[in-house]
Amino acid sequence: MKSNLIRAGAVAAMALMFIGAVMMVDWPDGGMDTELNDTEVPEDALTNSWLAEGLFGTEDGSGFALVLFLIGLLLLVALLGGVFLAKEEKE
Repeated sequence: MKSNLIRAGAVAAMALMFIGAVMMVDWPDGGMDTELNDTEVPEDALTNSWLAEGLFGTEDGSGFALVLFLIGLLLLVALLGGVFLAKEEKE
């Protein structure tokens, strides 16, 4: 029982540290909202460089927050899948 409380506390502390680290980052503006930045979306937006510029930006280190989030989500799913497979092997 006591070890379960220690594990839960450790997981909660790690989650708070992760949230704190994410909140401390100065995330760049994506510029994807056309009403706020007055840019016109072309008709073939998904087939040209407009989408790439919207995700990654035109300057170094700008506009990649969405891609970073998706990579983190992919790693989380892979981790959970690995834990599931490890538990299945034990049984």
